[in-house]
Amino acid sequence: MKIDFQSLKLIRHDLVLSGAVLGLALLLIVLSQIYLLHAKAEQQALRSSVQHLTLQADEQENAWNNTRQYRALYQTLSQRGVLNGEHRLDWIEYLTELNRRSPGLNVLFRFEPQRVFAATAETVQLYGSKMMLSFEPDDEEGFSEVLTGLRRLPGWPVTEQCVIGRNTEPDTGLKVVCDIEWLSIGPLVAPEAGQ
Repeated sequence: MKIDFQSLKLIRHDLVLSGAVLGLALLLIVLSQIYLLHAKAEQQALRSSVQHLTLQADEQENAWNNTRQYRALYQTLSQRGVLNGEHRLDWIEYLTELNRRSPGLNVLFRFEPQRVFAATAETVQLYGSKMMLSFEPDDEEGFSEVLTGLRRLPGWPVTEQCVIGRNTEPDTGLKVVCDIEWLSIGPLVAPEAGQ
């Protein structure tokens, strides 16, 4: 088969125009693919940003809900003097004054050093100071008054046990021996190097 160049000259203009249109169409396809890839990347970045912002909003909402939920408990603990340290001096002053006002109670007490409990929460932990307390009230009402007075002091007294018995001398009242754990919440302390 032989190509007739004469007839090719007649359609050359149409061929060039068709080639240019085809080239332009290919260029538009390539440009639209580049634009589509760029748009997909931008959409993915925006989706990632929206997910990150949604997570942050959820965390803030949870923090707000926790604040609302635990505000009353925090205020109670704060008013009771449980937060940020123990109040050993207040306890000693109260018991010393109680013994001075009511010498018949024969109040004796002893504190052990403050120790750390394993319970921690983020940046705070639970501390305890054990107190051994003995006194001699006239009756159960006197016993209750002493414990009620301790509960009014800063801190959180937890009575581990109280042994109540009659005094050895007749008609002299009761003999009470209590182990009380004074709880407080304070900053988390890192363990020392030797421990």
